[in-house]
Amino acid sequence: MTDTTSLQGIIRSMIEDAPPGSAAPLQKDIKTILNNDDSRKVIAEDLKQYHLNKNYKLVKLTDKDFGIISKYNKSGLKYYDPLLKLKFDYDFDQLKVIDIEENGVEENAEINALNEKICDYALQHFPSFYKGMAIQDGENANIVYIIIVDENLNDANFYNGRWQSFYKLDKGNGELTGEITVKVHYYEDGNVALNTGKHIHETNINVDNIVETISNLEDEFEKALLKNFVALNEHQFKNLRRQLPINRSKVQWGKSIRTYKLGQDAAEGRK
Repeated sequence: MTDTTSLQGIIRSMIEDAPPGSAAPLQKDIKTILNNDDSRKVIAEDLKQYHLNKNYKLVKLTDKDFGIISKYNKSGLKYYDPLLKLKFDYDFDQLKVIDIEENGVEENAEINALNEKICDYALQHFPSFYKGMAIQDGENANIVYIIIVDENLNDANFYNGRWQSFYKLDKGNGELTGEITVKVHYYEDGNVALNTGKHIHETNINVDNIVETISNLEDEFEKALLKNFVALNEHQFKNLRRQLPINRSKVQWGKSIRTYKLGQDAAEGRK
């Protein structure tokens, strides 16, 4: 624990393994562990890198609109939303959006049309706390990124969940790659966590059929996930439990002890 590199690795591991909706208590716990003046800066930087590169952060920009923090929609020191035409910054220490400004980065007509399709798709398939967007790569116009993030944080009922889809379309060769990840945490009288995902690799994809392709891929993933849940409950979980008959009759402990001589065996020290 005295090795700074090892400690830093532990902090990063805690951030990556943390369940959805636990940013604030996690930050508090890590500050307690580090217990030094630089802890706030260290945690903020680790959180920033995590959300830029792996777990794209869903943030609230207006009373009804959400945005996403990722390296793909970062412009200079700020992040931008191609749908809302807003630029904003995020304080990873205070965990809040700051410095929102209008007239954000403009996308071309093709990307704007794709964003409208993604918005319609997300509206149909995800609950109220979601965001989907398409971004064109700043250096290669043939590369388009699509990110969808959905969160269901329900601490009142002891569960939190998160869905994230990331896709990279190369319009030059029609190749679509990416990953779907799901994190679920249920913690009433215990802790049960689900971390699962699926890697994506499709061909012959273009801007016109990509939303339909995403819809089919995510439907297949969801159906497979539900099927595995049923199998888990009906087979693996049941096999963990001891199968006992239920006859709804009282056990006559005195008679049973005399019959099996449990009291006598115990008294005589028999094994």
